[in-house]
Amino acid sequence: MEVLGRAQFEIQLHKGGRWAIFEVVPTEETARRKAADLLAMKTTEGVRIIKESQFGSGERRETEIFKQLKSVSKDEDFSITPVDEAPVCEKVTDYYQTAARTTMARVFTKYLDKQEMTPFELLHSHKNLKRMLNLDTMVPSAVDKIASLHARVTGVDARKRKDVIYAAVEAIAKRAREVDSKELPELKNSTLDELWRRMDARVSDIEERSYLAHVAFVRTTVNWTGWLGKMTQLLPMAQSQQDERARAMVDEMLADIFVAKTVIKDVIGVSKHLGDAMMRVLDLLEGKCKPTKFAVEELVALLNQLFAADLLPRSKNILFDRLERDMASSVRLTNSEDPAADKLFFDTILDRVVTDHGVMGGRPMAKGLTERWARLSNIGGATGRKRAMEGVRDKFMSGKRKFIYLLAMYDPNTDAEMKGLIENQLRDLGGQLNTIQKIAPEARTEKARLQEVCGMQRLVLDSKLPDRLRDPVSMKFDELVSDYIISQGVIERLDDKRLPFRDRATRLVTFCASGVLTVGRATTIARDTVVSYLRRKDFIAALTEDIPEAFEKENAIKEFYGLLAKTGFDVK
Repeated sequence: MEVLGRAQFEIQLHKGGRWAIFEVVPTEETARRKAADLLAMKTTEGVRIIKESQFGSGERRETEIFKQLKSVSKDEDFSITPVDEAPVCEKVTDYYQTAARTTMARVFTKYLDKQEMTPFELLHSHKNLKRMLNLDTMVPSAVDKIASLHARVTGVDARKRKDVIYAAVEAIAKRAREVDSKELPELKNSTLDELWRRMDARVSDIEERSYLAHVAFVRTTVNWTGWLGKMTQLLPMAQSQQDERARAMVDEMLADIFVAKTVIKDVIGVSKHLGDAMMRVLDLLEGKCKPTKFAVEELVALLNQLFAADLLPRSKNILFDRLERDMASSVRLTNSEDPAADKLFFDTILDRVVTDHGVMGGRPMAKGLTERWARLSNIGGATGRKRAMEGVRDKFMSGKRKFIYLLAMYDPNTDAEMKGLIENQLRDLGGQLNTIQKIAPEARTEKARLQEVCGMQRLVLDSKLPDRLRDPVSMKFDELVSDYIISQGVIERLDDKRLPFRDRATRLVTFCASGVLTVGRATTIARDTVVSYLRRKDFIAALTEDIPEAFEKENAIKEFYGLLAKTGFDVK
């Protein structure tokens, strides 16, 4: 039931000649306090507060209760933004990769946001790269900071790392300058697929071909105005292009755009608070985000489709990284005056992110959850991290989810005490998950139960656990599946002697490929049965004994061997 007369207050910022939502708060007092804080910042052009009242179902009224514009300083602040880590690039080509560009996007965020240019474009555009390098202190300051980070990680003297980075910058600039005058295929009135076809025909070297294709692409994209303008052009390309290289190039540029601070908020529209925004980004990554006020609905629709089809893997990783940073930040999850509301909303996010199939976003999200709980519990330091991890772990009723969370939290590079703590808990929980029913209590079919156990084993095998722990835990899950297959006569039921030989053989091969067999003994049992079939001297005759026509027999043999090949059997 809706409450009549309920109000909320939109704080809007004036930028570039238009008003844009900054935050929505529940009380006028909070809105005016935040407006005053924003106006105190020298870069703020103006602030206004809109009171939105609800008087009936679907009936709303907006009233401007505060507005103030002011002149801002003309001095442009292009100072760098500090980062805590940066990839160590040894080769010049490393600087063009996603991880390096993401670091550039964060370090140079003030400059890139002002220019509305991505690192991808910057690295492939001589004119824009030259303009940036001509700024007095920005690039030298960034090199100093990154070299210091590298020195701590590698043990190499920071001055040597600076020399390496400056040499790479010089090489990148030289390459961009030399290609600037080259005639390249144009994207205008064409497609990325066609651009790549033309590049394939004229450049034999794979790396050079890729670089020139990127330059040709950027010559068009630098003319697209604004982040949203670029996205409007890029997203249909991600959907329509067939060449995997074309889709990857679009994904790379979109990933750079998503690093920008306000882009995702501008796309999905107004959120009630940080926690609500995070849940809506999770919706987007699953392809089911619903646009709200001021959303760019056509972009939300396209992103829903692309993320649901897993066509933007790099962009997805960037948004998960953003969620982890938001989770670990000091910004409150809710706007409630009661701090306990944040703890309740934390539980909502936790239940959404940690599933029976893994942690959405992997270790970064698990780490972000842990850091947020440490903040909510007001505990810090190394001891605080351990206590926070235990606090999050104990929120799960299911031993399986405890196991999945701890598995995601494991980091071989963390301190020995924390590592040992997680290892012991994983060992104990793995021992407690000693039946298929305990691992998959809600699974309703035999296939679903076995798939759940296989999924658990895959998480262990893909983890960074040391062999001394990973192997016995993985073997434990394999024992559960193999014992189940034997005790329940699964193979015998599939190999039903009442069925034609071809049906039985096909059922067994399909079973091997159905994702229900753990790596180890369980797979061996099933595959050995199939191999015993294949080694029969009368195999072909038995496979086709119920087929009268010769051409039909041949087709049946081809189909079966095609199935074998797809399943991974050696059919030679």
